[in-house]
Amino acid sequence: MSVNHKVDLTRICTGLAMVVVLVAALYLRGLPLLFLIMLVCAIALWEFFSLFWGPHGRIPGRCCAIILGWGMLVLTWMNRPQDALVFLGAGFVLAAISFLFRWRVVEEAFEPSGIFMAALAYIPLLLLPATYLSTVKLVFILAAVSISDTSAYFVGTRFGKHKLWPSVSPNKSSEGAVGSLVGCVIFCTIYGACLGSINFLAFIPLAIVINFFAQLGDLFESALKRSAKVKDSGHLLPGHGGILDRADSLLFAMPVFAVVDQWFHFF
Repeated sequence: MSVNHKVDLTRICTGLAMVVVLVAALYLRGLPLLFLIMLVCAIALWEFFSLFWGPHGRIPGRCCAIILGWGMLVLTWMNRPQDALVFLGAGFVLAAISFLFRWRVVEEAFEPSGIFMAALAYIPLLLLPATYLSTVKLVFILAAVSISDTSAYFVGTRFGKHKLWPSVSPNKSSEGAVGSLVGCVIFCTIYGACLGSINFLAFIPLAIVINFFAQLGDLFESALKRSAKVKDSGHLLPGHGGILDRADSLLFAMPVFAVVDQWFHFF
């Protein structure tokens, strides 16, 4: 019993440290925030590749993906998103070249090329909104996803009895999923009432959409880890695992929020 309390304390302390770093970057904005996003992108890409290629496999391919991802992020930050897509296209060209040298053995041809492109689409492409959303919007989506994850963790730990999807994530419960949704709706409604530019009731369906994609992103990353037969994507964050373990929900929820907000102008 005492071990569990120690693990919980480690998780909480790490979470508080991450909050401090995020608040500082959001306060400073500009280059500090961009550097933080680029750092998250690089580490998450490395962890993603490690799931399939091991901790030291295909180093040149990883470095190419990180450089291309950074190019996408920097150009979007410079308000040139159309040029950022060129880097995604360049990634496809590199994957195609890799395929050309291995096409006679289908498994060897598609596996590295597919993983390379999946990494670019999964991490830097979905991180792009972080480079242009306003501070109010970034705080909103970061907090909404964080509260969703935290609510799921504590409600699931205390009341979880029914497995949500045991073959994908054996530790997640249906009670935790409901707690995640309730926590997200409460937060989004209060935040919308305080800072939103439209009726706060409109934040209820927004919260449902955000929470759905946040939980979907969490389950997707869990499936990746299950396929790779590992518990965590990395060990950088004590009590939390790797960067990808913390960003998985955000990667799915943030782009959806960015698109929906373009249409309905919540802030």
